[in-house]
Amino acid sequence: MKVYVLAAGYATRLGDVASTRAKPLMEVARAPILSHILDRIIQLQDVSEVVVVSNARFAEQFEEWEGTYETPVPLRVLNDGTTSDGEKLGAVGDIEFAIREVPPGDEDWMVVAGDNLVGFDLRPLQRIFLERNRPLLPVRGIQHGVGPTPYNEITLDEDSRVMQFREKPSDPQTGIMAIALYFFTPEVIPLLHEYLANGGNTDAPGHFMSWLVKQIAFEAVWCDGEWFDIGSLDSLEDARTRFEPLVTD
Repeated sequence: MKVYVLAAGYATRLGDVASTRAKPLMEVARAPILSHILDRIIQLQDVSEVVVVSNARFAEQFEEWEGTYETPVPLRVLNDGTTSDGEKLGAVGDIEFAIREVPPGDEDWMVVAGDNLVGFDLRPLQRIFLERNRPLLPVRGIQHGVGPTPYNEITLDEDSRVMQFREKPSDPQTGIMAIALYFFTPEVIPLLHEYLANGGNTDAPGHFMSWLVKQIAFEAVWCDGEWFDIGSLDSLEDARTRFEPLVTD
């Protein structure tokens, strides 16, 4: 399985702190966020390569990090060539860029956001993915009330098949959301190309997922444990407070 880590964003919501340091390389619990993510990934079975997608502004920082992160799994950093938020490829655009540069071929593949800090073991999710042999979407419960949600919304049938994926809906109904971690089978690749060729939104992965779950069967699996979507200064500080005991323990 190839793993693609999306780390080419510009973290505009973090303000000045993100102007000189890539968000995935900011420290939480004495290590870069990206290192914590890879610590989980390299535990997975049969990972043939990890590909980290960076941008031109921070490429040197990622290359320096690559030289210090020790892993038995082949690791590669790609530069998508962009230098600002205004010219970014978007998360979906970066997925296509990465698989064109480093094709997974007939391997399964996984995508994870570089600010998606998980405090739980990914191996049980992979075991389910391999047993079911179909695309898998890790989900979790979230409190929701009246008004828009900053996350996505998932609707499942009684067999945990994903029936609908809505990106940041104004009227959330289910209280189920997906984290930015996706297990894909090889047949998803031509669907990604089709989506983008027909003018699909290249930004948040949720836009692609909203379309994709209508084209191919997706199974959801519940994931428990601590999880941090680091999108703001407050969420970064919250992760720094709550994640360190998980690493220490």
